[in-house]
This record gives sequence, C-alpha cells and structure tokens, in this order.
Amino acid sequence: MIEIVFLTSSRIKIAHARYLCRDYAVKISGFREKTFRANYIEPRIYDRARLIDMSYQDALERWLKAYPGDENKLFFIEDTSVIIDALSAERETPGLDVKYWMAEIDFATLDAQLKALGNNRRATVRSDLILHLPRELQSSEGNKGYLWFTSTISGTVVEKERVFDTNPMYPWLDNRTFNKWFVPEDCTLPISMLPIAEADKFDFRAQAFRKMLAFLEGPKKIHRRTKPEMQASFDFDSLLFIICGPSCAGKTTLAEYQGERYGYYHIEASDFMYLSYYQRHGVSSRTNIGDFAEQALREQPEIVADQILQDIQSSKPVPIIITGFRSPSEVEWFRHHYTGKYTIEIVYVTADDAIRYFRSLTRLRDGEAEDRESFVQRDAQQAAMGLSELEKQFGGNRIENNESRESYFNSFEMRYIQKPQQLGDKVESDSPALPDKLENAILLALAEKWQTLEYFTTTEIAQLINQHFKLEDKPKNKNNISRYFNQTFYPYYEIRLIDGKRKYRLSNTGYGKTRILSDGKMVKQVT
Repeated sequence: MIEIVFLTSSRIKIAHARYLCRDYAVKISGFREKTFRANYIEPRIYDRARLIDMSYQDALERWLKAYPGDENKLFFIEDTSVIIDALSAERETPGLDVKYWMAEIDFATLDAQLKALGNNRRATVRSDLILHLPRELQSSEGNKGYLWFTSTISGTVVEKERVFDTNPMYPWLDNRTFNKWFVPEDCTLPISMLPIAEADKFDFRAQAFRKMLAFLEGPKKIHRRTKPEMQASFDFDSLLFIICGPSCAGKTTLAEYQGERYGYYHIEASDFMYLSYYQRHGVSSRTNIGDFAEQALREQPEIVADQILQDIQSSKPVPIIITGFRSPSEVEWFRHHYTGKYTIEIVYVTADDAIRYFRSLTRLRDGEAEDRESFVQRDAQQAAMGLSELEKQFGGNRIENNESRESYFNSFEMRYIQKPQQLGDKVESDSPALPDKLENAILLALAEKWQTLEYFTTTEIAQLINQHFKLEDKPKNKNNISRYFNQTFYPYYEIRLIDGKRKYRLSNTGYGKTRILSDGKMVKQVT
C-alpha cells in the first residue's frame, strides 16, 4: 500500500479524500499529523494560477523541511472555490475566498443580494487538486513539478434555507459549508441532504480525484484494492469465532477468557467503529457514535469488517475471536472476503434483560447506559442495526449466560473447543527487551495498567514505557509518543478528553493485541 500525504488542516477533507480513494490500495495521511508542522500558506489573491503556484511552492518548502532532500514521495493540496453568477460581474465571487466569505455572510443576506440582482441563483463549485510529482513521473516538457486536476459541478443556490444535521457518516455533507446552500442540477435538495449514492453523482471533488488516481495507476504507482491475503496459520486445528449478542451478554468476558487460556487474539468490532468515527469527526465531536454506527452499517456494511481483515493480515498468525458485529451484512461480508485457513464459527451469546442491565450498572465502562430507559434505547438501536436479524440467523448457536462464569465457559467449551490449545508458562524477565516498534512498547506498557481503567497522557505513557522497560539511562521521549498518537487514530486505544487533554488507555482490541506480542508466551496443545 502506497502512502499519499494530503496537506490540509481539515479533518473532513482528509475523510473525504479517503472515501474518494477507497477503491485503491493507498493510504491517505495528513501532513500536520505526521510532522506537527503547518500545512502551507494560501495567499489571499484572486489569480487562480498564481495562487495555485504560490501555494504549491510553499507546500513543497514545508515538505522539504520535514523530509530534507526527499522529493520523491507523493503529496497533494486541494483548493475549493465557488462562483455565484449573479455576484461575479467583476470577478469570481466568492471564488477562491469562499471559506472567509462563508464566515461573514448569512443566508438572509445572500438571498437579498440575489433577489436585488434579478434572482439569478446559478452557481458552480470547483475543486483544484495539485499533485506533487516525484522525479520519475516528471515529464521532459518543463513542467513545474506538479500536475493540476480540476472538476466542477453546476447548480443553484437554495430558495429557502433548510435546517438539518451534518451527515454522521459522510461529514463533508455538512450544515456549515456552501454545501448546505448548493442544489446540484436536476435536484431539489442541497447536496448535503442527499443520500450518499445521489451525492456521489454531484461530488465536486470526485472527478479531480479520479483524474489523479488514473494518472498514478498508469505507471503502476498505485493499484486497485484486492482481497487481503491471510498469513499462514498455526499447524493445529482451530476455529475463527465471531461472537454476537446484545450488550452485557458476556461477549467480551468469553473472548478474554479464550485469550487468556487458549491464546486467541480478541478483536472487538466496536473499536474499529470508533476508529472510523474518529477519522471523520475527531475526538471532541458532538455527533452521536450510535447514530454514526447505525448509518454506517446500513450504507457501508464493510466499514468495520474490512479494517478487521487488514488488522488480521498484518498481525502474527494466531487464532482469532471477534466480538461486536451487529449486522448480518457485515458478518456475510467478512465471511466472503476472509481467505485464511480457519473455519469460521458464529456464536450468539445472550442473557436475560434484567441480568444484562445489572451488569451494565456494575462494570464501570465508558459509554454504558446510565438508566433503564437509555439501556432499552441502546438495545433498540442495536436491533435496528441488524442484531435481531443475527439472532434469527444464528440463534441455533445460542449460548446462555445467566448463571456463573464457570457454567458459561463450560457450555462454550463443551460445544466448540474440540482440540483445545492453551498458553504455556509466561517467561518473566527482570528487564523486558524493548520492542523494535514504538507501538508495541506503548501497548505492552499500557497493558500493565489494564485492570485500573485509568487513562494516561502521552507524557504519562512515556513514563510507563521507561518504567516497564527500565530505560532510566535512555528514556523514551514524550514527543515520540505524541507524534505517534497525532499521526492517526488506532483501534487499540480508547480516548477521553479530560480537562482539555487527550488521554488514552487500551481498548479491548489493544489488550488482545498485547497477548500476541510477547515472545514469552507459547501456544501448546493440551493432550
């Protein structure tokens, strides 16, 4: 997979770019998150060609400060402009100034201006995408080191302003930018209110991105995505378990037990749903994660399953147990695309409602229902996502969890663990070896605090690493930890804003990951 860096300060633009590149094996990264550096300065001038050239030159200068002498990586910038015909007698208005113009105008003022000029409401939205060319792709025609791709969409300004929420799944369809006022040709609603399949037809950035991707595909710099190839597995028989069921039924409890005793890598689907949510909305968004997940599973059922497959492909070959799938379509998508050697077994875990509600009150996890009403509402939302259909399809594989843990685990093992494998003794060391990857050091250090349910700042995580690996002489720097967390989001951590600071702890998937990192554990067959 090739990385292409997007120099923009907008998380929403990055999410949009990833969506537009979703059919290709590319990773779209944000420059600021990778380097802590500002993206580039965009001059406030009205000559588009000059603005593009000056913006690119500033971006290139900043790139070379971050990566001295390395001009051979791919990066791009994008500029959005709007032309309202009635206001553009002397120059394009708001034109290249659209983001400043939107901050200064309201709909009533714009509507009055248009009506005073005869009520011509025609408008065009334009995207200019500038791709930096590595030397190998630069032609001999004396180009400026970049290619310029453009796309436009025509339409009108709405007759009446509408009140609606930003699309949780596709945040570029928002209620803040010009999209809220722009009605594409042959439509009756602003583009931000259209279903995604319709909005895609009028996406003003889409054609520019398609041109860029087609250009890069020509010399085989990028290629279209294919099914991930699973790594070879251990040479013993094992099942890949998908554990479904309502909240507090015991899915995580069962998965952790299987990980502790038999060496399964526990992957929690909701950790990947949060990952998708954070990538689009960030940590401080007020958009409800439940609403986001419900829409995501309805419109893009592979959103979580695909990321889980990629995580499995990149991990050590170990038996897998997945919890938290909510929709039959995501289960079927996973089953269809999984190419590993394990047989997939789907189990539906359940418990009486009263027992589940009591567990939700006592287990002290973030996001738990605060009262019976919210607990019932969450159950209803999960049923709407498809959980009730999963129960119908796989209810024959039901495991009840209304009694003791021992009874619960025994019921599962008697049915499914035919040739059990369990972990051998863990070899402890007074001074554990520091892993090659910073990520692994973070995971293992945080695992020591798993039971405390505490969250930690990047400074505190650096201290945990230094204590865990006894690095008094050459301690890990807090800046390296901050850079790791600022580059992107991961499914391995839960995030909480506390007094304005991001703090982290392991997610269920993160804790499951730590089980397969230590060389001190070996899987052995029980005979």
